[in-house]
Amino acid sequence: MDIAWYGHAAFRLRGREAAVVMDPCAPQTGFRINRPGADIVTVSRAADPAHNWIDGVALEASSLSRPLDAPGEYEVKRVLATGVKTPGRDGSRNVAFVITIDEIIVAHLGDLQGLPQGDALEELRRADVVLLPCGGGAHLSAQAAADVANSIAAPLVIPMLYQPESAGELETGLEPLSAFLREMGVTVDPPGDNHINVTRSSIPSAPTVAPLLARGV
Repeated sequence: MDIAWYGHAAFRLRGREAAVVMDPCAPQTGFRINRPGADIVTVSRAADPAHNWIDGVALEASSLSRPLDAPGEYEVKRVLATGVKTPGRDGSRNVAFVITIDEIIVAHLGDLQGLPQGDALEELRRADVVLLPCGGGAHLSAQAAADVANSIAAPLVIPMLYQPESAGELETGLEPLSAFLREMGVTVDPPGDNHINVTRSSIPSAPTVAPLLARGV
């Protein structure tokens, strides 16, 4: 299963039978998603164009005609999706999505604002891969992101919602990835690609941070 990062919180998961676009972002964010094809679109913040730019996605004819933007359980083209209510901005609802595709479980935390609790945390702990906001500003701070990463303890962490070093003149107002890495106590090589292929056999045995280049810069 292939995971590509467009920038901001926008990702595409592409499996053998279906593709999922998560939190498609409007051009105002500075990132271009260039109408990726998808069978499923998930949205963590339904009222925020930085997370719900559905017009930027090319939905397949046989796909869902509406995005998944609420807690619940869904199945489309053998892809399982679970929406989980988690802490959002100013007390609003953030919906994290746990996606099972090609036997890989990916948790996209959306614009999470605090440590999930109870059943929500248990659901997120099923993930093999967590897509984690970490750049501070109006999003999860580097320290809080490290606490969330350690609590979920997914084998593979892919950061999002930070200032990419490869963004050229684009200024997001967010902290660079290095702040999160310091909080995690790890060093990693600079990202070399904007996507990663994940299989059951490639999932690391110890928690690993794997940053990607932003495809939409």
